[in-house]
Amino acid sequence: MGIFTMIKKFLEINNLRQVELAEFLGLSESFMSQIVRGTRSMPPEKLKYLLKNGKGWDISPLQPSKRGKIPLYDDAVTIGGVNEQAALVDNASRPTEWIDAGDWFPTATSAIHHYGDSMVEYPSGCILALKRVQDPKLLINGENYVIETDEFRITKQIQDDGDDIIAYSSNRETYPDGRQIHSPIRIPKESIRHLDLVLGCVIKKFSTPIRIR
Repeated sequence: MGIFTMIKKFLEINNLRQVELAEFLGLSESFMSQIVRGTRSMPPEKLKYLLKNGKGWDISPLQPSKRGKIPLYDDAVTIGGVNEQAALVDNASRPTEWIDAGDWFPTATSAIHHYGDSMVEYPSGCILALKRVQDPKLLINGENYVIETDEFRITKQIQDDGDDIIAYSSNRETYPDGRQIHSPIRIPKESIRHLDLVLGCVIKKFSTPIRIR
């Protein structure tokens, strides 16, 4: 895969325009257009800068040595309740390793370690296989998504509510007074940086991977 093809894929996956990437890299729009057309090469120092300093962008198309694999990120995804863990999003663009999704999740674009007790269908410590949502208008109510803002990353069941998304936990435990331990969270769509559909999860039992939904 040539660098121009990788850049085109990078722009597509991250919903970026050429002019936005050109501005970020300090290049002219015409220079970037020539890179995308394959008539000029990406300056090596610019590619290195992009790989190191991307704004939480998915950089997997720019790493041909990882072709066929998806990035795996460490994560902690419970907010509130009895388990006050939250994901650190500062290093969201830096996977801890690359894994082969194999035939189980052929459309997966990334994976995260899931920790916490807010989603009963996902045991703490399992791996979630994710597919990046390119068009937020095509969200499926009632499905589980990983929602990332500048402040946190959480895994929840979602309901579209106009300008907001209501994020629900499947753990319905309550305090003695009847209040939910993991109460719903209202998230303005404008604050959402990335959305990923949860395709399923994998747990390990006696070192053997087991796929569960």
